[in-house]
Amino acid sequence: MKKVKSYNIFDRIQEKLKDYIVWEDKVEKLELIGGSDVSYKEDIAQVCVCVMKFDDLKIKEKIILKRKVRFPYKAGYLMFREGPLILEAIEKLKTLPDCFIFDGNGVLHPKNLGLATFLGIILEIPTIGCAKTLFLGKYKTPSEKRGSFSYIRYKGKILGMALRTQNNVKEVFVSCGWGITLKKAKDIVLKISKFRIPEPLRIAHLYSKFYD
Repeated sequence: MKKVKSYNIFDRIQEKLKDYIVWEDKVEKLELIGGSDVSYKEDIAQVCVCVMKFDDLKIKEKIILKRKVRFPYKAGYLMFREGPLILEAIEKLKTLPDCFIFDGNGVLHPKNLGLATFLGIILEIPTIGCAKTLFLGKYKTPSEKRGSFSYIRYKGKILGMALRTQNNVKEVFVSCGWGITLKKAKDIVLKISKFRIPEPLRIAHLYSKFYD
């Protein structure tokens, strides 16, 4: 008798989606860059998706939505918790960006299916994952100089990089989402970082926060 696989339905979805990852560079132009972040207050989530001009990082458009949380937090499954809410906000944009950056991981994930990769597959728009904390893998701490980096390895593969976006600040963790190379992702993140956190994520975070 054939043995039933032990993973649950969410693991199976991630396994199936792996076939749709595009690893090569699909960034043809870069005039608009998008970003999003989600904040939580008890069982309510508030998301901001913003689109900015790539050259001067001025906001072109932003969408803010508030919804009840439908999926519990579990490491490795952020795509199911935040993905639907972010997609709902993106659907309301008048203009889609040429590339998105998301607060989370891309292929730096046990199944290569972090939030940024999932959203890239659905949108078919190049995406970058940029996390503030390391989810998995090992790396050597890069120097304190802006632009310095070191690769993050997991099970013998390079899945991301620890990148210093400003002098003497803590590194961020960059990985490819969909349709982009790691080098291109690094160059974009450096270009859009005025502070430690890339500007589309920093601005989206500010607008996603609960102030009442």
